[in-house]
Amino acid sequence: MAIQSALAQVGVAKQSAKGSAASNPTFGHGVTNGTVLTVDVSQALADQTSGARVSPGVDRTGVMPGMDFSCRAHSKTLGLYLYGVLGSLATTGAGPYTHTITSGADLPYLTSFGKLGSNIYAVQDMKLDSVGINFNGTEPVEVAVSGMGTVANYAATFTAGTDDTLASYFAAHTGTFSVDVDGGSGTAATAKIASGSITINNNLETIMISGSISPDDVFVGRQEVEVSFDIIPDDLAMWRTIVTGTSTGTSAAATPVYGSFSIAFTNGSDTVTLAGTRVAFTADFPDVDPAGGPVTISLAGLAVQPANGGTPVTATLVNSQASY
Repeated sequence: MAIQSALAQVGVAKQSAKGSAASNPTFGHGVTNGTVLTVDVSQALADQTSGARVSPGVDRTGVMPGMDFSCRAHSKTLGLYLYGVLGSLATTGAGPYTHTITSGADLPYLTSFGKLGSNIYAVQDMKLDSVGINFNGTEPVEVAVSGMGTVANYAATFTAGTDDTLASYFAAHTGTFSVDVDGGSGTAATAKIASGSITINNNLETIMISGSISPDDVFVGRQEVEVSFDIIPDDLAMWRTIVTGTSTGTSAAATPVYGSFSIAFTNGSDTVTLAGTRVAFTADFPDVDPAGGPVTISLAGLAVQPANGGTPVTATLVNSQASY
């Protein structure tokens, strides 16, 4: 009998330390696309003569497990994904709890879980390579998650402590959106945003050592934060400011212009806000259309460390989850 592809769930749990895999997920939920488990097998034709014009075999040099999927932005699970990709977490309050998540020197080790029908797998020592928060129109907010781990467990169990599969989630129509292309002070102005994304990349690489075809560890590189917003403007002052440095400028600016953004969503009493206070934006001059319609300016931004230090992006999540 064929395997039903809709019978899929993923889960995630924070490990106490490297090598200490969680036995079950702390959070479990469904996916909208992607795969619940990735296993990148590196093998190539053996570079060895064989007395014929063919290779005598194949050399296998690595088996790299991970995960790569998209899901809804459930308010409890989202906190662990944001913590996993940014690296630093401070929690205050006594219910509701406020989780302030910022860039850290390293990332926590996670155990990821994938379930497809009766097949259950897990990957230990997972670090998150990237997390993207994406929204379009009034649709649900989606979270794109990609991670890399060390060892896959092919006989795992899946009993989620919190099952978010049927739980509510953040949607774009609950959002408030602010962008300022030249403020640089953290004061963003309300913007008419039609779609957007905020993506944190960690440029991970695996550490391979002799003696095992599985990675010994996953190591973080430079953290990069990319944002994009499609804005329906009332004028072209935003584009002109990016190019010239001011809304009335007449020549190209020789230095980057830094601005800011703040994007917030609500889900009942839960809220999540993502904000950056030093963002270098660029934008192409808008396209025209003989059929008419509103002009769209597509902003692309790189969020960097503020002048006084700190984090390129801050995620503030308020929910009923006491800790991560």
